[in-house]
Formats: sequence, C-alpha cells, structure tokens
Amino acid sequence: MAIEVEMKFKIDSITDIEYQLVEKEAKLQKIVQQKDHYFNHPLRDFAKTDEAFRIRESANNIILTYKGPKIDRESKTRKEYNLELSDLNIAQEILLSLGFKPVAIVSKERKIYLWKDITICLDFIETLGSFLEAELVVPSEKEYPEAKTKIKKHLEQLGIEIQKTIRKSYLELLLNNK
Repeated sequence: MAIEVEMKFKIDSITDIEYQLVEKEAKLQKIVQQKDHYFNHPLRDFAKTDEAFRIRESANNIILTYKGPKIDRESKTRKEYNLELSDLNIAQEILLSLGFKPVAIVSKERKIYLWKDITICLDFIETLGSFLEAELVVPSEKEYPEAKTKIKKHLEQLGIEIQKTIRKSYLELLLNNK
C-alpha cells in the first residue's frame, strides 16, 4: 500500500511554469491525453466518504484506481491502489453489473515532469483551466510528513503560494462548476 502525497494549485500559465521547470533542470517525461471515468459505490456515497474510484484511460494504458479518504487538511494525501486493466469496456461492464454508477468523465491534457524525485503534472481541463499537481509516492504514512515538506520546498522555488492549495479533485471541481 502506497501513500500518494499530493498538492494541487490553480495556475495562470502552464508555459510560465514549464519555463521555470526547464531552468531548474526538470525533465519532461511525457505529454498525455487522459480520460478519467469516475464511479460511485452502490451502497455508499464516495463524495461523503471522501473516496474516489475511477478508470483512467490514456493512449498507452487503462488503470483502475481506488483512493481512500484524504489524511490531512492541507494536501490531497491519501492511500492509493492501482491496477492495470486490458479492456476498458469489459471493466466498465463489470462495474455497472455490480451496481456502480457512472458519475462523470474528466478529460485532460497532462504534461508530466520529473524534478529531482517529485512528479510535477501540468494539467489543462477544458472547463476548469490550468493546474499544477506535485506528488511524491511513499511506502507508508511514516514517510508522509517529510515528503510533504519536500514538496512544499520545491513548490516555493516555483513561486507557488502554498496556502492556495486546492484539496478538491478535478471531479469535485467539475461537478461544482455545473
């Protein structure tokens, strides 16, 4: 079980952040189009329990992800489990047959940079705009405080105001935007 230590921020310009990342010798890993298909459990409301369950579709893979509740009030840090799938349609049919309900689809363009050991994702979502997500995956909750401090220090070097962190998921932002 891994802990995904993550912080998210609304940004004005992906290009400005990219310029800074290149100056700091961050490496562009890839640019991907992602489609996240979110589902709700038949017996409990993930919006109320602060959980997330999705199938992420991209050109190279399909990943089923469960995210547990956030573990602090400042970041989006939570337990995360991922499973690679081979067929999107079959996976969706299984979930629908088990009573899971489709909630929404979030489509984004994501530019993924590696800056030292921190993953920086620069995301553009059509109706929401541009965002930066910084994440570091650690093996257990014991390493989480140190990882969060490390992320904050890196973000401050980019001029990101830490107090403006966004704890809502893209799904929550999208549903609130309707």
